[in-house]
Amino acid sequence: MQSLLIERNRAVVLLLIVIFIFGSYVYVKMPRESNPDIQIPIISVFVGLPGISAQDSEKLLVLPIENELRSIEGVRELRAFATNDGAHMILEFGTEYDNKEVFDNVRSKLSNIKSKLPVEAESAIINEINLSLFPILNVGLIGNLPERALTEIARKLKKEIESLPNVLKVEVAGMRKETVEVIIEPTVLTKYNIQSNEIFQAISSNNRLVGAGSLENDTGKYSIKISGLLKDIEDIMNIPIRSQGNAVLRIKDIAKVYPRFEDHQGFARINGLPSVVLEISKRNGKNIIDTVNQVKYLMDKAKDQLPENLKVVYLNDQSKNVRDVLDDLENGIIFAVLLILIIMMLSMGTRIAILVALSIPGSFFIGIIALYFMGITLNIVVLFSLIMAVGMLVDDAIVISEYADRKMICEMDKVEAFHTSVRDMFYPVLSSTLTKLAVFFPLLFWPDTVGKFMQYIPITIILTLTGSLIMALVFIPTLGAIFGKPSITSKKEIKKMSAIESGEIKNAGPIIRAYTRMLEKVLDHPKKFICATVFVLFSFSVLYFTFGPGVKFFPKMDSDNILISVKAKESLSAKERDLILKEVEERILSVEKEIHVSYARSGAFSDNVIARIQLELMDWRFRRKAKHILNDIRSSVQDMKGIIINVQEEKLGPSADKPIQINLSGSAYNLNLAAEKILKIMDQPSSGFINIQDSRSAPEIEWNMSVDKSKATSSGVSVATIGDFIKMVTNGVLIGKYRPNNTDEEIDIVLRFPRRDRNMKTIDNLFINTVNGPHPMSNIVKYAPEKKVNKLNRIDGLRTVTISADVDTGYLVNERVKFIQNSIAQDWDKGVKIDFKGDKEDQQKSGTFLLKAFILAITLMILVLVTQFNNVYHTFIVMTAVFLSTTCVFFVFFLIQQVFVVVMCGVGIIALAGIIVNNNILLLDAFHHQIKVHKNDTKRCVINAAISRVRPILLTVATTVLGLIPMITRLNINFFMLQITYDSPSSQWWVDISTTIASGILAATVLTLFFTPALLVIQRHEKT
Repeated sequence: MQSLLIERNRAVVLLLIVIFIFGSYVYVKMPRESNPDIQIPIISVFVGLPGISAQDSEKLLVLPIENELRSIEGVRELRAFATNDGAHMILEFGTEYDNKEVFDNVRSKLSNIKSKLPVEAESAIINEINLSLFPILNVGLIGNLPERALTEIARKLKKEIESLPNVLKVEVAGMRKETVEVIIEPTVLTKYNIQSNEIFQAISSNNRLVGAGSLENDTGKYSIKISGLLKDIEDIMNIPIRSQGNAVLRIKDIAKVYPRFEDHQGFARINGLPSVVLEISKRNGKNIIDTVNQVKYLMDKAKDQLPENLKVVYLNDQSKNVRDVLDDLENGIIFAVLLILIIMMLSMGTRIAILVALSIPGSFFIGIIALYFMGITLNIVVLFSLIMAVGMLVDDAIVISEYADRKMICEMDKVEAFHTSVRDMFYPVLSSTLTKLAVFFPLLFWPDTVGKFMQYIPITIILTLTGSLIMALVFIPTLGAIFGKPSITSKKEIKKMSAIESGEIKNAGPIIRAYTRMLEKVLDHPKKFICATVFVLFSFSVLYFTFGPGVKFFPKMDSDNILISVKAKESLSAKERDLILKEVEERILSVEKEIHVSYARSGAFSDNVIARIQLELMDWRFRRKAKHILNDIRSSVQDMKGIIINVQEEKLGPSADKPIQINLSGSAYNLNLAAEKILKIMDQPSSGFINIQDSRSAPEIEWNMSVDKSKATSSGVSVATIGDFIKMVTNGVLIGKYRPNNTDEEIDIVLRFPRRDRNMKTIDNLFINTVNGPHPMSNIVKYAPEKKVNKLNRIDGLRTVTISADVDTGYLVNERVKFIQNSIAQDWDKGVKIDFKGDKEDQQKSGTFLLKAFILAITLMILVLVTQFNNVYHTFIVMTAVFLSTTCVFFVFFLIQQVFVVVMCGVGIIALAGIIVNNNILLLDAFHHQIKVHKNDTKRCVINAAISRVRPILLTVATTVLGLIPMITRLNINFFMLQITYDSPSSQWWVDISTTIASGILAATVLTLFFTPALLVIQRHEKT
């Protein structure tokens, strides 16, 4: 086969050119994203019932819905929230389930439960929560303009941006909804004895488009319609309510009608200035950089039509992060390739080095073409996988080229040399590649969010390694047969190389002679060396996990964004909430000068949060680490009383929202006691916990209106009528909707009392209109203050309180969890179930999977090796490299006191297992060739095999480590901008996995060159 390819070399070269051209095109066209597009089936359900209490919502809504939804197959967790406006449910399914399938199942179950819910309950609203549809760009509009003018501009821009092909939707923050208020005096209602439903029916019956059929005669057929739709405020004012004879009572006779905005629920500001913000989400699979460029181009064109005093600010620009990450990693790849090329040129000459280096872009392009057709985007995980693969991609090419180079040095023709190389090294190369593929194959089945995030590593590496095998066995030999040339031509160097081939050690170079002398000493006492090595490595592994620096789930990266939440009582008014937010903003902006943009919003958020601030920091090159800025911000706001302020970096990667999450389940009284106990432990000085919060409602009061139903019935008034009159004091009664000519959205028509009458005194003095005339409200309704419960939480059918916290710098999650467990071990209430979630749960799941994946990888590797060698002991010898590499990682980590990061270091150890066995495969293959020649001299065969494979082993190890150097050193050289940077955020993602592979392969390779020969000698000693 190889002879045919060499003979048809023009076709092979043409195919390689096509791969390079099409691969380059595909790389440019592939969509760019920062994080992988992770699809997790999460369904939210909301069943509204305005006015219901949280306790009643739990009994009447949550429990029956919960019982029905729990029977759906695949529900991993069911969270329920009983609130004052209804029931909220969040269902999380396993990642193996299809989004459409689970959505249909939820909808089917809810249709079954409808008859068991209160009649007043609204229809269920079902939504799919798609984590990939969060905004990629926020456009802030800042200007001293009337609110209505700013609103019109925002609406117009929203429509234009949503028309772009890459944009999915645009949400507007800081813009109030338009409404029409019908303001009526309480005395007027009493005077005319008007019910709210009278006005509702009047508007409803006069706001219709009626199709009156069609009229057909001899001249044709004509449709007839009656247009009664409301078009403007004048139409609303002229709606008749009653008539008597020729006298007509219209809305304008009893009330004033105003076009207004709904009451303020919150405010939005950018850098302390009032603003409206357009939050833009892109469509799945679209290029984030192209999408943001489209939006910015549209905004640039629109600037000429915008008022001069309107400023446009861009926030949360994800394309900048993606562009920076792509630049860092692309330059890292170039840096790694140059390092590999230099080491290859120094050791094997320019031509062979170029041949080997060609396998890197060739393998990349083969892999990228496959990724493109699989619909995978170019994200940070894919790009790092390419960097991680750089060193491995040249392994096969090095083995083929190095063997051919030795043959050419020994005066073999270049065509014959490469043909012989492929023939003799085919099985070692195939086996080494298959073992690498075997270790990454189990990682394809990694479950959960972490698995979906990390699965792009095995996908990318499997595809590129397959490409490297094709390059090594097809393209490199063909090119070598055309352009090949021996790396050395001097007689002295040729003599040294010939000495390695013939086993004449005295004529070899000084490095080979030194290695041979050490190897001979080891082989004189092989059992002692093996036992000592195993004992030392095993002991250090035990020491590392006993006295080492500890374990954590996922690496922590420096973020460009800081998120601040302000918690207080929900009973605060919108203006009170905003005053608190303003003070927090002023304190932060006065002490911190490294903030690029501050985006603040006040409002009634979940979990008693009244305000949120997102700080976008300056470029990481021109500021301190985010942790130092965080400390300054915490110090500036720590003395503010009556509120709780959480300051944290934006979480990156697949880890949970907060690393410490504790779920307490049990009865209400026991839950409160248990929660207070946990909080007391966590609030201790120097406990290591920060940003502590719990899911319980803050203590508040509410006014409970009790209706004397006997008096109400005798007075001819219903509870619904009483409710409508009270609503006119509060938020107003919705009496209709209409769609004006100047907007596409429906506008609510709300009946309310004047602002001066919106108080509790009005309720005392209010008269309710009945069929028997006005009746005093105070005779029917009594009110009293009660403790208010805003929300009740349930998880998987149990009342639950969740306590969460971040871990302070210098502490580990595992250590803090053990601290809590030890603190409550003595007198914990057995009636309260405690469950530690967050990073601890994710760490346990990932650790368990990685252990299973490691075992499966070892099994697959053994199958490959037994197939090649057909010898169990030789397979065992090859697999000892896995023990050496794994324990060497722990040995090095103990010496440098490196924390073991479960996800990254676990993947690194698994990847390392597939890489390191390549050394033993080469040694065993050489030993098999030697034993055929020197059957009775085992020691000589072992030494000759070892020295003949030192060069390719050291070269493959060197290229693997050099490929990881940019990530290990966190050094980035921008070859396009001619800049050198250190410790960029993108490099912080992968330093742990890179360090794991590099430290393991360096230490284990040194031992392998002695450990494996010792095992071979022992085998022959035992046989004799």
